[in-house]
Amino acid sequence: MARTERTLRKLRKPRQESFDREMELTEHLAELRTRIIRVLVYIALGMVVTWIYYQPILDALEAPILRVKTDSPWRWIFTNMWEPFMLRLQISLAASVVLTFPLLFKEAWGFVAPALTRSERKIVYLLGPLCVLLFLSGVASAFLVLPRGIAWFLTFLPEGTELMQRLNDYVIFLAKSCLAFGAVFQLPVVMLFLGRFGLVNSRFLTKYWRQAIVLSAAAAAIITPSADAFTMVAMMVPLTVLYGLSIFLVKLVERKGDATDDPAGAEE
Repeated sequence: MARTERTLRKLRKPRQESFDREMELTEHLAELRTRIIRVLVYIALGMVVTWIYYQPILDALEAPILRVKTDSPWRWIFTNMWEPFMLRLQISLAASVVLTFPLLFKEAWGFVAPALTRSERKIVYLLGPLCVLLFLSGVASAFLVLPRGIAWFLTFLPEGTELMQRLNDYVIFLAKSCLAFGAVFQLPVVMLFLGRFGLVNSRFLTKYWRQAIVLSAAAAAIITPSADAFTMVAMMVPLTVLYGLSIFLVKLVERKGDATDDPAGAEE
């Protein structure tokens, strides 16, 4: 009789574990749905604010091109009647995401944090603010560089002609440029991860700093929209500074002994 009961308990155990896993998955999906609904509500409320203050936001976006002084006349145009509405909708949505980012990050962190270990959470606490700061620095650099790039493009405008620029295309160009600069400015974070996993070390980065400067110059020439020296230097200098910051951060996180040896293949 006792043997029969033990056998039944063994048969019930896998079923119970499967049921517990299904319940846990259901609870996670329910929590995810709740947080997604909150995110949508935050963005919708933010859009109300950004829709109302659309004109100041648009003025800020137009600032880089309005700072360009050119003898050739130009003006904004729309090519269809619904384009102004769609532009306002898109800008309001993007501005709402930026405005409500702290709340969006809070919801994402609340869902992910329970699955992380204590050490992993410490890394996020360090890298989160650093990523945001570097991204904003990249966007600021884009607003510094773009006027010179736009001025270079306008030098190809034939004399006696008038430029009619679609505002939608300009906003998309500006957004892509800001994202590109913001992504490039994440270099220290990328190097920090590579250093943490032993793929690079501070000795390797210090040894090849000259090659890094050459690569920074090449990247500046590719990323920046114009070919004038000022624009390239304005991009290359921050990249060089970020490379130096990367060396410092890698020194902080590299495991003991990594700094004395080059990564695999570094000596080849």
